[in-house]
Amino acid sequence: MAMAAACKMAGEIDSTGCAMQIATLTRRTVLLGTLAALAAQVCRAQPSWPASVQLGCVENEPMTDTALGILREAYRRIGIEVVGVPMPPERAAAAVNAGEFFGDVTHVAGIDAVYPNLVRVPVALISFEVLAFTYGRDLPLRAWPDLQPYRICIRRGLKSIEKATASFPQVSAVSQSANIFNMLKHGRCDVAVLPDTAWLELERLNIRGMRTQDTPLQSWPLYHYVHKTHAAVIPALTQALQEMQKSGFLAARQADFSKRLRQARRGLSSE
Repeated sequence: MAMAAACKMAGEIDSTGCAMQIATLTRRTVLLGTLAALAAQVCRAQPSWPASVQLGCVENEPMTDTALGILREAYRRIGIEVVGVPMPPERAAAAVNAGEFFGDVTHVAGIDAVYPNLVRVPVALISFEVLAFTYGRDLPLRAWPDLQPYRICIRRGLKSIEKATASFPQVSAVSQSANIFNMLKHGRCDVAVLPDTAWLELERLNIRGMRTQDTPLQSWPLYHYVHKTHAAVIPALTQALQEMQKSGFLAARQADFSKRLRQARRGLSSE
């Protein structure tokens, strides 16, 4: 009524036009109120991520370095900066399980059976092959049962390999790959069971004379894990990784990594 009176006094429109103006203003007010309510709901629903997180990762392991690079990009896409904290394999998973870090860079599927506080992000980052290394001689090692008669060295904390060799009678778990190569060279073990990334460590140390079969013992995909208290990040992180998978980002990183391994092996095999 007050608006209609004001309209007439101003001589702008008749009462019908004024009523239409009032209705228009009312609709606009309702619309603005609805938009404000929706905006408030979106703000409440928007997850509040930390600006930066620390991820435990295996030290001196090129495969982990590649996976960490993938995760830096995935986390960047959801607004989080990633810092990797290198440590021995066993220590990394245990520290994340205890809640010391936001997550663990990579592990095989099923590690949560050993460390129940870890939750898997269901997109594989990269895969690796397990090889049987010998020094100065070739052995017919094409499958796990072929290792049974030999003295075996493995790297402590690599759970997939620990589990695969658990039933063998002569297994030595060693903290560093360099020590394993030294044991092989000096005849203190017959076979080293290691990820294919060992070729890069051999290249770094300039150790020649190591041999493997062309056929790996097994291949495993690797996944990212977060501590269960941070599981809310998994849907957004999964979406980011799926987009990277569809765009070919993950496949390109795997191809680059495999190329590095082939080059290292060829270089160490050449005279």
